[in-house]
Amino acid sequence: MQNQSYQARRRALADIAKETIALTPTIAASLPHLALSTAVRLDLSTLPPLDPTKCPRYTLPSDPSLVGTTIRVLPSDSFDAAIAMPSTILGPAPATLHSTAEIESHRLAQLKSLSLRPENVRDDESARVAVLNMASDKTPGGGWLGGAAAQEEALCFRSSLASSLDRGFYPIPDRSGVYTRDVVVFRTAMADGHGLMTAAGVEETRLPVVSVLSVAGIRRPPVRSLVEAGGVRRAVFARDGDRELTKDKMRLCLRMAGMGGHAMVVLGALGCGAFRNPAGEVAACWGEVLGEEEFSGGWFREVWFAVYDRKGDGNLPVFEEALDGRRFGVRTARE
Repeated sequence: MQNQSYQARRRALADIAKETIALTPTIAASLPHLALSTAVRLDLSTLPPLDPTKCPRYTLPSDPSLVGTTIRVLPSDSFDAAIAMPSTILGPAPATLHSTAEIESHRLAQLKSLSLRPENVRDDESARVAVLNMASDKTPGGGWLGGAAAQEEALCFRSSLASSLDRGFYPIPDRSGVYTRDVVVFRTAMADGHGLMTAAGVEETRLPVVSVLSVAGIRRPPVRSLVEAGGVRRAVFARDGDRELTKDKMRLCLRMAGMGGHAMVVLGALGCGAFRNPAGEVAACWGEVLGEEEFSGGWFREVWFAVYDRKGDGNLPVFEEALDGRRFGVRTARE
C-alpha cells in the first residue's frame, strides 16, 4: 500500500513536470525581455576571483558603521525563501508598482542606500535573488521528469529553470557550475499543491524572477566517524580531497553570485540529501568559505540557507547551530 502511494505521487509529479514544460514557452512569450532558455557553464579555474575594488560594501543591519554579510538559516523551500527575501530585508514593495521590473528598480535604489559604494551596485541583477540549485552532475533537472522530489526537482517543477539546463552542459565537471540569469517562478511549492500563481491572481508581469546557480555536491563520498572529546561521534569526509573539493564548489557558488552582482543569495545543505555528504562538515565548510578574504567586506547584504527539514531533526539543526545569525567578512567602513 505504501509503495502504491509512493508510485502514485511520482506519477502525479511527472505530470506536473510535463505541464511545466508545456507552460514555459507561453510564460517566455509573455516576458520577452527575459532569456529563459539561456545559461552559461562556468569553471572555478577560469572564473577570476572577485575584485575587491568592485565590492558594493553592504553595511550590516545591526551596525551601519560595519560592512559584511549576515547569515540566516530557515526551514524553507529555496524558492519560497527567495521570494520572501527582498521584502524581509528591504520591506514590502509599494503597491503602486505594477511589474517585477518596476519592483526590481525600486529594490535597486534601496540597496544603493545600504551600500558604501553604490556605484558598484549593479543595475541589472543586484536586486534579484540568486538561488543555489543543488544539481545533479549527470542529468538536467535530476529526476524531475520521472517524479523524483529532491531540491533540484522542486525548483524545476515550479519554474522555467529546466529550459535553461542544456544537455550539452553535462556531465558537469567537479569544479564547474551553470549560471542561469533569468528564471521565472510560476507555480507554488509542492506543499501548496504546485498551483499556478496566475490562477491565484498574480499577473504574469509580476511573477517572481530569480537567478540560479546550479552546482552539484559530491556524489556519495566516503565518510568516516570521528570520535571527539567525551566520546561524541561526528561524521566527516574520509578523504581530505573531498573536503577541499566541497569548499571549491562553495567558492564557485559565491564567485558566481558576486560576479552576477547579487546582493541577496539563498544557499543550502549542498550534497546533504541523496548524495549523503556529512551535514556537519558541509555546514563547517560553508562557514570557512564565507569567512575567506575574497568574500569579505560586504559583497552580499544577506545570505540565507534554506534547509527543508520536514521533521526538524535532520540537517536543519546542524546548519542552525553552525551558521544562523553569524556575520562574515566584517570590516569597518574605513577598511
